[in-house]
Amino acid sequence: MTKPKLPPAGTGPSLDDQPFVPSGTPNPLPAGEPFKTDPDKWYFLKVNYVDDKGKSVTGYAYPVGANPSTSFWDYVVLQAGTPAKKNALKFKLAPLDDQGWQRWEIRDDAYNSGYRLSCKATGWLYRASAYDVKFRIVDGKLYCSYWHGPVGSTYRSYLVSEGQYTGMGLPEFTCELELAS
Repeated sequence: MTKPKLPPAGTGPSLDDQPFVPSGTPNPLPAGEPFKTDPDKWYFLKVNYVDDKGKSVTGYAYPVGANPSTSFWDYVVLQAGTPAKKNALKFKLAPLDDQGWQRWEIRDDAYNSGYRLSCKATGWLYRASAYDVKFRIVDGKLYCSYWHGPVGSTYRSYLVSEGQYTGMGLPEFTCELELAS
């Protein structure tokens, strides 16, 4: 299995980040209680995280931008505020694979269909149109099938579009899936 590299502390997404191309057997699902979903429903990813001011907040997963005219447009960030779910990403989880992982299909708008949640080789989460990286929420934490440890987030604004970026090897958050209406 190709072992991904964690992003160096204090670095952000970079223009030369490459997609993570999985090979080998995925990790076993972490021990604990997996979040149960219906494969025919769409969900918001609702997250409890610490923002750039050190405040605990609740927000939702969003795309950085709607199209490539925004730098890092395909990366996934967290956003709190009112209305908290306006333009938030919606996820439909595929049926479980034989190890308990699920592909997370994404629906954000009419222009960006056919994407799924994935990782860059540096661990940052983004909307991908290929690569079979899977996820699962276990005991309130989001895990990726090819990384050890749960997903986290950190605020970045230097040389990237401003946002609370999500990825591996970052301060952990807790989360759940909320049914989208």
